[in-house]
Amino acid sequence: MEEAVRTLLAQQRYRDAGMALDAMLAQNRDSDELWYLRGIVSLKLKSYDSAQEYFERALSISRKAGYFRTKGMAHFEIFELDEAVEAFLSALAIDPKDVESEFFAAICYMMMDDPRSARHLAKAQELNPRRTSQLLSNFYSFFIEKDPRIGEGRKKALAQRIRSLKA
Repeated sequence: MEEAVRTLLAQQRYRDAGMALDAMLAQNRDSDELWYLRGIVSLKLKSYDSAQEYFERALSISRKAGYFRTKGMAHFEIFELDEAVEAFLSALAIDPKDVESEFFAAICYMMMDDPRSARHLAKAQELNPRRTSQLLSNFYSFFIEKDPRIGEGRKKALAQRIRSLKA
C-alpha cells in the first residue's frame, strides 16, 4: 500500500496521497514510515505545522537521520533556521556521512552569518565533492531566487557569498 502512496507522491497528487495515508494511519498508528510520508505530503502542501507534527510522530517511533533531515528542510523552507540546524545536527549525530545535512547546516549557518558554515561546507565537500557542488549550484535558484520574502539586496549578497563558497 505504501507503494501506491509513493506513486501518488511521484505524480504530485498530494491530496490523494494524504487521504490514502490518513486511511492507512487509522489502521496502523505505529508505523514511523506512514507518519513520515504523511509529513512529506503536508510539507508538499505547505502545511508546515502539520508536517512538523507528523515528522515528530515518526521520530517518536524511530529516530532516523532521513526523518531529521526532512524535518530540517521543513523548518528551512520557512526560514526557521535555528530549528533547521538542530534537526540537521540530529541527523548528523545518527549518520555522520549525511552530505545533505552537512550542506544544509552550512547554508543555515551562512544565512545566520555564523562561522560554523565553513566547517560544515568543508565536511560536505570532503564527504562527496560532486554532490556538494550540485547542491550548491541548485541552492540559489531553488531557495533564494524565487522567494518573494527575500529582498533583492539580500539575494545578491547571498548569491555572491555562495559563489565565493563554491570557488
